[in-house]
Amino acid sequence: MAVSSAPASGFGAVLDALAPRQMLIVSGKGGVGRTTVAALLGLSLARRGRRVLVATVGLDDRLAWMLGQRTLAETPSVAGPGLYIQRVVPTVCVREYGAMVLRSERIAGAVFDSAPIRRLVRAVPGLDDFAVLGKIWHEAVRARSFDVVVFDGPATGHLRYTLGIPQAILKTVRVGPLPREAQAMQASLEDPTVTQAVLVGLPDRWPLTELGEMAASLRSESRVHIGGIFVNGTWPELPAFQAGPAALDPDGQVARVLAATNVVAQQAARQRGHVEAWLAGEQAAGRRVPPVLSLPWRFQGFAGLADVEDVLATLEPRRAA
Repeated sequence: MAVSSAPASGFGAVLDALAPRQMLIVSGKGGVGRTTVAALLGLSLARRGRRVLVATVGLDDRLAWMLGQRTLAETPSVAGPGLYIQRVVPTVCVREYGAMVLRSERIAGAVFDSAPIRRLVRAVPGLDDFAVLGKIWHEAVRARSFDVVVFDGPATGHLRYTLGIPQAILKTVRVGPLPREAQAMQASLEDPTVTQAVLVGLPDRWPLTELGEMAASLRSESRVHIGGIFVNGTWPELPAFQAGPAALDPDGQVARVLAATNVVAQQAARQRGHVEAWLAGEQAAGRRVPPVLSLPWRFQGFAGLADVEDVLATLEPRRAA
């Protein structure tokens, strides 16, 4: 399988396949563009008529300004037609989970707002992460507050740990509300009609190798289905040029432009070679490769919603029109 050479049709087909799911987990190493992909997914799914929440554990407001807002709140806020955004805060999630268990927000507030309990909660390994996962799962699956929740979670290592907590609870706790919650969450994670992961990586040798390892671990450890892989930051495919006679370019301006163009073409060729070699290796090893799509490198970066919409229009021109 090769990276889609027609990103518009490829992206649209992958999004059409992801649209019926209730929970989409965006995963990747730090700095590969997870939040960018989460924003693109949220915007595209909302334009398909889905009621979408894009939730992040990020401490900054990148998700907000990428979708046209200034800041993220601890509760869902409107970012566009059918599109909501939220910062998921572990301490808030623990309190909300306590309210569900105790069946009283007032009692939960009295309990979890006390300093000794807060210190105890911080001391319990994995409780924060379990509460965050439970919050996402509750909104997407149990409460069905939204048609789909796009979870821009922590970086790969931390996310693998988070997704493994339900299984750890089931192995160690036998009675009470925790194993019941863990069993329900794990069932949703393993059901590809409910949950799928979207992986994000970069078009270089070692990031792609890590991407393959990440996919394998999510399948084997968390038993999560991979719905698509986004290779972010691909340079544009340009033809290589040869400089003409010096007499036709006495000041060298054309030669400098051609040299810069050739640098872009060479980098794009290197990236394509890395991706094709990685895909060949995955297939030779007998590993199933999900749809792989390339996302363009934006030399100008992202300054807000207009830039996200510009990329989306490139990926889905007919829908954007």
